[in-house]
Amino acid sequence: MTTELVKLDESFAEDFWRLRKELFTELGEVAESKDLSALEEATKQYFLAHIGQYMVSWGMLEDGQLAATGSLCLFSRIPYSENLTGQEGYILNIYTSPKSRKQGYAKRIVDEIIGYARRTGIKRLWLNASEDGAGVYAQRGFTKKDNEMELFL
Repeated sequence: MTTELVKLDESFAEDFWRLRKELFTELGEVAESKDLSALEEATKQYFLAHIGQYMVSWGMLEDGQLAATGSLCLFSRIPYSENLTGQEGYILNIYTSPKSRKQGYAKRIVDEIIGYARRTGIKRLWLNASEDGAGVYAQRGFTKKDNEMELFL
């Protein structure tokens, strides 16, 4: 089996959706029987409109097929003392298909994201970690913060 870490482009929209759907199903956020056509369309539109500009994504290919993925959403905020550039990145959807786990794919993708952030001047990375993923991030220096709140409108 050949493996390769790749930066995703528009040609990966379908595979990006496939893995995102797997993730949502595994987390119990969507039922397999539910009609996901609206979410699929919105996800693909977002991916195509943002990839390479406001979002950078990577994937691990196994024999040419996308087996794992991870994304970095980019944004600027008002500078503050720890981040005078205001450049930040939100890491999300680090996911490996069940049949491809325990190969170190998530680690490779996270390492690539961190390297990209360093090369491009992003000063802060943050994420919401699953229990399974927390160790990967902690090993790379991420620390917990418990003051986040949210409001859905």
